[in-house]
Order: sequence, then C-alpha cells, then structure tokens
Amino acid sequence: MDTGREMRIYEESRKWIYGTVIMEDGICLIENEEGDLFLFESLKSPAVFVKLDGDWVKAELFDQFAVTEKHGNIALTGGEALRYLKTVKQAFLDFLNDLDDGQFYAFLDQLNSLGFSVFDCVYAYNGLSFLTDAECAKGVSFYQFSTDVKQCALQHHYERNGERKDRFEWTASDGTRIVTISAYKPPT
Repeated sequence: MDTGREMRIYEESRKWIYGTVIMEDGICLIENEEGDLFLFESLKSPAVFVKLDGDWVKAELFDQFAVTEKHGNIALTGGEALRYLKTVKQAFLDFLNDLDDGQFYAFLDQLNSLGFSVFDCVYAYNGLSFLTDAECAKGVSFYQFSTDVKQCALQHHYERNGERKDRFEWTASDGTRIVTISAYKPPT
C-alpha cells in the first residue's frame, strides 16, 4: 500500500485500543479497555505508546520495563496507561489494495459517512483472495463493521473479465441502505 493510502487509513477514527499495564508475580500483562488480559509479548501492534507526564510517548515493551526515546528506560510497576494501534484484518487490507485510487478514497468517504472506520471491521471475507485467476472472476465478498452502538454489513459484488465491475451494497443497523456501482475498462 502506498504512503498516501496508509496515511489516509491512519487518519481514521477509533484506531487506538487503550489499556493498562498489570504486573502479577513479576509477569507483565496488559488489560485492554474491554477487560481482556494478555501477555505483552502477544501484542502485535506496530505502535505502542505509554502515557508519561500527561503525554503519549512511543515505547517498546520488554519484560518489566519500556524503552522510550524521550524518557529512556522506564520500569513498569503496573497501572501505567498505554495505547496501541488496532490492526486491520488482512482480507480487508487486500480488498482496499485492490481498489484503484478513486475507488479507495470514495470507499473510505462512504464508510466514514456511515459512522464507521476501517478499524471497525470485525469480519472480512474477501473472495478475490482465493482466486487463482483474478482477471476472470465473479463473486461476492462480505465485510462486517461494528461500533458500540451501530453495525454495518457490506457486500462487495465483483466481476473481472477484461472490465472491472464493482457493486457495493451497504446496510447499516439504523436502516440506512446504499448501493454504489463502479465499472471501468483498464487501459490496454
């Protein structure tokens, strides 16, 4: 994914998960905002920040300490607030990568207008990921988005047979339904 697209994705809302460091019998655990507990080693986020003196400081977590550029090594004693980037489901990232620039930005604008972010994708089935010949394909992919108060289902109907045809059918839990269609013939 190019830098412009990555920057646009990381401008999205709800990209952070907040949590707290918990030390239990010398073992560093993280409790996220949903109450889930896990070992810090299992954190698969490209960016982790610890709150120090009221500021979020990028950190790398180790056994019982964190390394930061601004504050150096800091001992973790438990109770430290942290935040880390949510990951985007790989099947959904593959879908976004398959879109041309116009579709990509229009898609994100549509998703945001419905009150959702790419980080709200909780289920992704990308049918194009399973094809051996993506140039000659027809099918449907399914995506589910969720916030605390709203749900949205997306069906992506696609045809690839010399022309690219895409139909996006959005249905949100508040009753909003939107269908968008795009088609183009790639240059030869």
